[in-house]
Amino acid sequence: MTERNALLFAAVTSLTWGLTGVFVRLLPTIPPLTITAGRLVIALLAVLPILLLNRDSQHSVMSALRYPVSYVLALLLAGYYFLATAAFQMAPVAEVALLLSTPPLFVLAIRRIRGEHSSRAEIGGALLAVSGIAMILAPRISFAGDPSSKHFFGDIIAICAAALTAIYAYTYRVLAENGRSPESTGVSLLTFAIGGVGLALAAALRSAPSGLSNLNGNAVLVLLGLGVLSTAVPSLGFAIASRRLPAIITAMISLFIPLFSGLFAFLILGERLSIMFLVGCALVLWGVAMIIRNNRTRTSD
Repeated sequence: MTERNALLFAAVTSLTWGLTGVFVRLLPTIPPLTITAGRLVIALLAVLPILLLNRDSQHSVMSALRYPVSYVLALLLAGYYFLATAAFQMAPVAEVALLLSTPPLFVLAIRRIRGEHSSRAEIGGALLAVSGIAMILAPRISFAGDPSSKHFFGDIIAICAAALTAIYAYTYRVLAENGRSPESTGVSLLTFAIGGVGLALAAALRSAPSGLSNLNGNAVLVLLGLGVLSTAVPSLGFAIASRRLPAIITAMISLFIPLFSGLFAFLILGERLSIMFLVGCALVLWGVAMIIRNNRTRTSD
């Protein structure tokens, strides 16, 4: 595969992940547990034939199955999908997508807790990102129980989802440095299988309504889009791009997702962005980009 084709996969990954929030918001009132279960099961059914027909992918899957840590990583990703889905239901799409792009900030915090040194550029990037997040969250903070509290809670859930992704990324990096990391495609398949089946069972055992009765023909198509276009396709696209492109380029994929999410939310859902959000968005993306750039440069030295 040429670098040009790999860049195309990277672009498709950003575009399709950027549609996630729109798909979630277009669905009728359905619990996030049910949506996430359906999303992961559909993704599993979409990628399974592709992976089974490719010999290299078969090896990746079998290798991942033999690593106990693969199951831990899969649970972290499944938790991320569940929290991200819940956040998209409660807060504006562009806002949630932006907060979901902050894992490098949490990775930096984990490194500091473990006693690892951080450069001035990383600390400066962290301060910029935190300032941007504060600007976004400040108007939502309310202790009076007004309607904005749901919006604020959705933002907090999105931050928790980003933290799960950071734990996943940090754990995977440590494993890779020690030559014990499982293949990412195998972990993705495990995520779809364990997360999809596990969350489906949890949804079935809940006493609360699953919301499946609200699914009509259009809603089924939206759920299929969420599972195939915004879960299976970007997962495979990111795996391909990661193997073919420099790490700094694949890391930047996450920075384009909020931009596409905001554009799609504006065009499809009619969401409008405030000046406070735009300034905060610029600070967050600038800070995260500084952390990524410095970290990748140091790694390559």
